[in-house]
Amino acid sequence: MSSSALTNFVLQQIISTVGVVLLTTVVALIPAILIAAFTKNTSGGNFGDHVVGQPLFKVATNDSCPLVSVLTGFILGTLSRRFFRTWSAAWVWVLPLCVLLWGISTWQTGGYGSYWHDVWDNYFGSNCGSSECLYEFFVTVPFYTSLAYSLGWLAWGLVAAKTKRTA
Repeated sequence: MSSSALTNFVLQQIISTVGVVLLTTVVALIPAILIAAFTKNTSGGNFGDHVVGQPLFKVATNDSCPLVSVLTGFILGTLSRRFFRTWSAAWVWVLPLCVLLWGISTWQTGGYGSYWHDVWDNYFGSNCGSSECLYEFFVTVPFYTSLAYSLGWLAWGLVAAKTKRTA
């Protein structure tokens, strides 16, 4: 693997995981700030509590249902095809999958429930408990977003190839 291909892969790995989560948060934060600025604060807290209490922000940053992050990953994957022509974009999901599988295989249950029930709750479910859903945020969501990024990159390639054949 050449150094430019490795650089492309690392850059796309960062974009497909950290970049997607940051972009999703920023895109949700801007309208949430605007809405909070023009609505009455009923959160009982300060302005920051009012901002993060906005339904749009809650939906966009919900780890137990990362649909918005996955959609953002897919869109970034389709857009990335214009900038990254290497096939490394198709493989950015592999490293996050390895991290997820490693996390699951080394999971130590707290003894309150069965192993698989505890793994489900902490990596995939909405009943994260004392972990504050950090395993979902740092392990599961990056896998989802990187997979969506790869699928977006591949889908745009298929659309472009089909368009080229019919033209």
